[in-house]
Amino acid sequence: MPGADGPRPHLSSGPHRIHVAHHGSFISMDGLQNVELTRGTWELVWRDKSPAGLLICGFQLDKDAVRNAAMLQKGNLYLTFPVWRKKALEEKQAKKHAAELEYKEFETERNDQIQKLKDTPNLLEKAIHFREAVKAVERMDKTGFHLMINLPSKDEVFDVSADRTGDDGDGLKIVKTGTLWSKLTNSDFHSNDKQTLIGSVSLQ
Repeated sequence: MPGADGPRPHLSSGPHRIHVAHHGSFISMDGLQNVELTRGTWELVWRDKSPAGLLICGFQLDKDAVRNAAMLQKGNLYLTFPVWRKKALEEKQAKKHAAELEYKEFETERNDQIQKLKDTPNLLEKAIHFREAVKAVERMDKTGFHLMINLPSKDEVFDVSADRTGDDGDGLKIVKTGTLWSKLTNSDFHSNDKQTLIGSVSLQ
């Protein structure tokens, strides 16, 4: 697994078995084709004192899956989903919301000043509106909203666990959309060589 067998195994929860309830399938010119994933394993990779980590699920595909010109090569496949501590994510989402409100306020001011700059024929007034537009852009940047743009919203996460007291306030949230990637069976995880991003995956 990428964490347990990588350069920093202490960040991994260690590998745990996954039971595959239903194999994948697709329709090709030859009819229904099964995509059998074996040796299912998962791990949680998490840095100390970090509010977020990664849930990684690994499987082995024993034979190529081919549909028309598309091919999923045999080998090891990995699904990666970001995971957040619930309280930490909610706090960051609240900060993002407040920053977004400020950002939009200054963005409106910038747009108004740019429009006024275009509308006036007076060069002095153009200079004033340009200066005010620049100030608005600086204020937009200071909100920090652009640094939070990739923070998942409430609609983009699921609850996946609760704390031991039964109150899920300290539980975990998992992002619904992740990545699918592959790695050759006989290669290690101490470098990014021979890792291929295949696409995105989603949870239901």
